[in-house]
Amino acid sequence: MSETKKVLGLNFGRANGNCKKFLNAAMEAAKAAGAETEIIDAMKLDIKHCIGCGACSRMLQSGKGQIRCIQKDDYEALSDAVLAADAIIVAAPVYVLAPTGQMKNFIDRFGPAHDKAYMLFENELRKDTGGEELNPDCLKRHLVSYISVGGATTPHWVSYGIPGMNLFGMSLNMKVVDQLDAYGSYVPDNQARLIEQSKRIGTRIVESLDKKTSEITWESEPGVCPVCHCKEMTLNGTTTVCCPVCGIYGTLKVDGEKVSVEFSKEEQDRSRLKFTGVLEHQVEQGRKNRYPRFDEYVAKFRAMQDEM
Repeated sequence: MSETKKVLGLNFGRANGNCKKFLNAAMEAAKAAGAETEIIDAMKLDIKHCIGCGACSRMLQSGKGQIRCIQKDDYEALSDAVLAADAIIVAAPVYVLAPTGQMKNFIDRFGPAHDKAYMLFENELRKDTGGEELNPDCLKRHLVSYISVGGATTPHWVSYGIPGMNLFGMSLNMKVVDQLDAYGSYVPDNQARLIEQSKRIGTRIVESLDKKTSEITWESEPGVCPVCHCKEMTLNGTTTVCCPVCGIYGTLKVDGEKVSVEFSKEEQDRSRLKFTGVLEHQVEQGRKNRYPRFDEYVAKFRAMQDEM
């Protein structure tokens, strides 16, 4: 790496459970690859649920000050750690088919306050009007990898694990490098394999830090969707189906017993996990009239997307 980068490990499982074991393996590999590393056990923190007050959005639109939550607990410290990192590896256990609620508490408060495109537009508006610029950590590129840990030995008992974890980096438009569906984690014969896969995740995320976003290729097990690599699809009674994570549409193809989905390049670029997708969301949210130089902002941000 051209300079030392920071990789943050977030453990949403027990302090000494399998989440921590696999995360430790990933972080040790990241450190060996040259990164500065830190692990936070999020389950030890007090993170209350979002109360929907909208204060964080009003702060963003105020033109002054930084984005903060009005609730007083450990959320801000964790939020600051995520923003300061260059890459994050998140490990979370599956509870009732999906990631633990503590992780969702953080996502619900972090996501709406840190919509990447929204922050970029507001930061440009602050520049134009003489306001206080946002913390650069909010606007830089972040990489992320996910480790979903389940005790069930069959994948259909952890079906919302990986899709649910993808919500973590969605608003901040984090570039997903890898994801590991570590189900059957309590089976002794699986442990060695999962630890080796976790190590590869740590190495790969560090190797990706010096690459442009378009140069970061997928290595983990492929899914049906070519963008998020999740396997779930939403059916609506026609051959047009939708990826519930990315929000993009594809065409269902059936060849005998084989089923596949074809997604056009245009649709793939609309993914919520891509910068072009979150730019589209600003128009969808009805914010265009707020920015007199909206089209100029869009052109500027599109030119930057390989760095985002």
